[in-house]
Amino acid sequence: MRFALQCYVDEPLYRAVKAAADAAQMSVSQWLKLAVSGVVEGQDEAAFRDRIMSHLLFTSTALDGLLTVQADKDLRARIHAAHGKRLREYRERIAQPKRGA
Repeated sequence: MRFALQCYVDEPLYRAVKAAADAAQMSVSQWLKLAVSGVVEGQDEAAFRDRIMSHLLFTSTALDGLLTVQADKDLRARIHAAHGKRLREYRERIAQPKRGA
């Protein structure tokens, strides 16, 4: 069973919530549901990670598809190599504080 919650807000708050929902590619209702649930129940980290992973997988799949059809056939390989290098650098950087702890 589902129930509706409703409240009235001033225009600045409406615009801020609408902008946040748009940025998250959600309806205002979806965004508010997550925001209220997060406050009442605590943040659902698994749902957050799932949402982030969903966006990352879509983005990487779309970009890989675009790179595949580029006229410069070496572009995809160069980007994958640069990504690998930056990923290694990032992982080394975040691992350093753990070693010293």
